[in-house]
Amino acid sequence: MPSLRSLVTVAIMSILASGCGPVLKQVTVASATEIFRDGMAAFYREGDLPIAEQALASNLKLLEIFLEASPNNPDLLLQASQGFSTYTFAFVEDKIARHHRDPHLTEVDRGRARRLYLRGRDYGLRLLTLQHEALAASLNADLPSLRANLALLRREDVPALFWTAYGWAGSIHWSLDRPEMLADLPRVLAMMDRVLELDEGYFFAGAHLFFGAYYASRSRALGGNPERARLHLDRALQLAGPTILVGHLFLADPYAIQVQDRTLFETQLRLILDAPEDLSPDYRLLNQVAKARARLFLERIDELFL
Repeated sequence: MPSLRSLVTVAIMSILASGCGPVLKQVTVASATEIFRDGMAAFYREGDLPIAEQALASNLKLLEIFLEASPNNPDLLLQASQGFSTYTFAFVEDKIARHHRDPHLTEVDRGRARRLYLRGRDYGLRLLTLQHEALAASLNADLPSLRANLALLRREDVPALFWTAYGWAGSIHWSLDRPEMLADLPRVLAMMDRVLELDEGYFFAGAHLFFGAYYASRSRALGGNPERARLHLDRALQLAGPTILVGHLFLADPYAIQVQDRTLFETQLRLILDAPEDLSPDYRLLNQVAKARARLFLERIDELFL
């Protein structure tokens, strides 16, 4: 994330600009946009999870402050969409896993995950609306109309499309008791299908990880398909390479749990825990999240396998 000095500078600039003219405001927002863009790379390099959690939470609030001043800034909208979904996956879902024995805390965490994923989705939708008004309108239309508009997107649209769909999918996942949200799932699937067509390797093959988790976390009666799940997860591991551990985490949960392959589950989690701490310095955070989640799942192995 941005350094403390950078954040203080941005905050001071924001305060000064709030009482000044539009030119100074534009300069301030432009400077902040560059800091936030560079800061995301620093965030992914952070290996201490508590520091990363606090830093990203503060950064997201600053992003929203600057979006008040520049609501149509595409860089800030993308950073906000990605940031809220990353924060929720890394830290809120971790709390859900830790609190699984406490129904009250689990419900609180699930509600928080739903709300934060929705914030990520909504910032992504604002960005897509700016870039492709017809696509945004078709999100509430029938699937053929949506697919026709998705077909007009190009590779440069993948980041906005992926993070919008990812946040949307996350909000649905933690809202299984809300049928009105489940009804949006076909739209999310269509959006992720288009990501696969345009750039299957984007963000460590994130769309393949999504479909792997989707097909592995459902019974066949509800659209699950373990064979398709494994194909997507194996492809994600191939594309992302051996230095990113999240793919192995998804292969353990939900895939190995769904097919009740205890050996695969344990093998993948041990692989994660045995990986060197400096395996991928530029994405140390993702690997630390995988390691933390692997420890939690191994502690529960006797609960998860019959």
